Amino acid sequence: MRLRFAAALFLSMGAGASGYAQTVISANDAHSILVGGKQVLPTPLVPDSVSTLAQGSDGLWHVRDSIAAHASVIGPPTAIGMTSDGKTVFVASASTADPVNNTIAPDDRISVIDVSGGKPVLVQTIAAVPGATTLRLTPDGHHLLVAGGKSGALAWFRFDGRTLSQRKIIQLPGKPGFPGGLAILPDGKTAMVSLWQANVLYRLMISGDTIRVDPKPLPLGPGPWTIRLTPDARYAAINILGHGEGLPGEIAMLDLSTYPWRVVQRVPVPNAPEGMDIAPDGSALAVVSQNGSAMPPASPRYNARGIVTVFTLHDGHLTQAAQAPGPLWPQGLIFAPDGRSILAQGVMDHALRTLSWDGKTLSVKGDAALPGGGADLERQR
Repeated sequence: MRLRFAAALFLSMGAGASGYAQTVISANDAHSILVGGKQVLPTPLVPDSVSTLAQGSDGLWHVRDSIAAHASVIGPPTAIGMTSDGKTVFVASASTADPVNNTIAPDDRISVIDVSGGKPVLVQTIAAVPGATTLRLTPDGHHLLVAGGKSGALAWFRFDGRTLSQRKIIQLPGKPGFPGGLAILPDGKTAMVSLWQANVLYRLMISGDTIRVDPKPLPLGPGPWTIRLTPDARYAAINILGHGEGLPGEIAMLDLSTYPWRVVQRVPVPNAPEGMDIAPDGSALAVVSQNGSAMPPASPRYNARGIVTVFTLHDGHLTQAAQAPGPLWPQGLIFAPDGRSILAQGVMDHALRTLSWDGKTLSVKGDAALPGGGADLERQR
């Protein structure tokens, strides 16, 4: 694959021709590659990184600046959160390199990074829970919730505008089921967490510094994963990942207007949907699927390249509109702030792919280099 490198003048961070200026972040795992369908350490081993992204005058999105910080491909590719003003970023790391034993080990770290001055600055590194993955800040900005895939628990922090403190561990009912996806509703009183291995979705009730778990989960399988809310939070979209069989995945649409939440639609997508996002205006949903790229190359279900699928979205229902090739072993995906581009990142090609979307057609504009395997993507919301 040929990567296109632009020497073009960058516009402001996250800004395009329409003048949108919002923070866009990539977390890059430099300690994980696939060999024969297994995750192993690469050679040479370089640090993980977190990058601010910007759109160039060529229309492609590129790395603007980077900082060494822990990142991981393990878990949903939503292990980035940020404050509403886009000035502080939180990145979780579910795994790390263990060069002594030549293996990949569990991690539990959260990095707090200041991006207000353009160049990222590491403010704090703090332990959360083993397998720390998706994290979300409460709407009032006072608390951070972290899913711990390996631990089967959640971490709940107090945030003072600069650093995290007062960690609490919230154990979920039953056997550990790999908490992965998270979403907090706009009222700040209700959240949800998907348990990939347990095939369920739990409701969380938030009151000040405390969280209570509804003991009766919503069955949702096989393998509920990434979660996104529509802009009005009336509906939740949840990737149905599966459990590594190489079979097609799904998107489940849930109506959140009443409880118990109700599944209103399930639509098929190619194998192992990872990154997923809803357009800023709520008109479309995009998802990047592994498409067999994490399977052993000898498998009849193997494909090197992922697939990006876009659906139009109306009243909680999806209608497939277009598809285009994705990166190699894809993970994160977001809509650009103006909604006219879709960004998808690959681990094996260390690439950030820009795709154009005009409401009807989807096409690949080009690729730009990342300093590591593209693991997580997020934009200011």
